[in-house]
Amino acid sequence: MTRRHPLLFTLVATSLAVVACSASLPTKPEAAAALSTAIESTLTRTLPAATYCSTTTPDFSFANMSQIDFVEMLQNLKDKAPLYDATTAGVVRVELKEFPFNPAGRSPDPSCDAVHAQSKQAGYLSTQVRLAMVRTTLTPKGTAAGIEFDKPIDVATREVVDVTDVRTERGGIVAVAYTWQWKATTMAEVIGYTPAAPKEAVARLRRSDDGWVVSDAGVK
Repeated sequence: MTRRHPLLFTLVATSLAVVACSASLPTKPEAAAALSTAIESTLTRTLPAATYCSTTTPDFSFANMSQIDFVEMLQNLKDKAPLYDATTAGVVRVELKEFPFNPAGRSPDPSCDAVHAQSKQAGYLSTQVRLAMVRTTLTPKGTAAGIEFDKPIDVATREVVDVTDVRTERGGIVAVAYTWQWKATTMAEVIGYTPAAPKEAVARLRRSDDGWVVSDAGVK
């Protein structure tokens, strides 16, 4: 009987070691719950109230230009992607207005003041150029949806898709590999925004008295 004691002690010690090791790692549901709170975020898009005025030759025709072409004319905008999507979705329309150039008169619209002055300084005649102004407007569909220019629109919320791996690192830190995605809101479809495909990330978690805490989510 006494010879079995060392073996029994070894088995008990091994079992305790396994329990201790498993307790040092979060389960995948535990990791997912901690990450869901840590990466919680809302993605917004803003549709700009934009106006742009330029000169064109008298013989040029805008008749065959599309709404996307008119968005291209808004050269004062750096990011035109929101307008591309919104015009395609039918909630924004880019309006075109043409004005004759009168070197002896005033600018036909405040947005054309600078272009009108430059054209006068360059010595252009009324037969050489005309003015073209484009500006963003809301369609009835956009107005009915409650869209406002220059106001952020919530288009997606970030969520955890799956926890794929959990492993220990030095100093009691746990590395968690997971995938996440932007989940579209109802307004995303209205303004034509499509979230990107799920992405992969690696987070760092540590144990605290209150449970598992995310020290680095792996995403901004």
